[in-house]
Amino acid sequence: MTTIRAFVRRIAPLVLVVAIEGCATAPAGPRIDNIPMYGQPGIPRPEALRQADEDFINKASAGFGGSREAASKAWNAEGERFLRELNFDYAMRRYNQAWLLNPNNYQSYWGFARVMVQTDQLSEAIQQFEKAIALCDDNYQKVALLSDAAVAYSESGTFQRANRLFKESTALDPKYEKAWYRWSQSSFRERNYSEAWSKLRQARALGAKVSEAYLRDLRQKMPEPQ
Repeated sequence: MTTIRAFVRRIAPLVLVVAIEGCATAPAGPRIDNIPMYGQPGIPRPEALRQADEDFINKASAGFGGSREAASKAWNAEGERFLRELNFDYAMRRYNQAWLLNPNNYQSYWGFARVMVQTDQLSEAIQQFEKAIALCDDNYQKVALLSDAAVAYSESGTFQRANRLFKESTALDPKYEKAWYRWSQSSFRERNYSEAWSKLRQARALGAKVSEAYLRDLRQKMPEPQ
């Protein structure tokens, strides 16, 4: 893992150097590598950056036996690391590079979405979540993906879609306690307090860690059913 991480750190700046140079005369605004898919297809990719993309793809995939898919997973893992550290700019840059290596990697879109949730771009996050869901063929990972997407819909007030996604997530894995807990919190936002208690009971039975503040707020709206 350390060897892979060192390789990723060494190769990762290849596209960024050209991007920074290209931004020298660009209008003020977000760096292009901090926008999902580098703003494509809406923002045309200059020739210099297209060439840098190819150089990066060739060098990055060469380090994984020529496999762009394997390289994409490695760059995605670095994005995850930066996201855990709350370094959203660097997380987005690694997810972009993972996407560049494999545009069909659902993990990249999932990463884009979670960064956008953290930076209060819910409508944009939802678009990326839907792309990730459409591409995800791993039911083990899909459980958490559906739950994450449901939270974004819930926070945007789109409860019908949120409930469908939570239902699908818990059907795939009835023991995934985070989905039940998040579904309870979503029901609370929806002001469906009896359902909030019902889902919370499921989460507790599975060992979910429950916020005391949430319990207090829910009890204020509706006493806990006996």
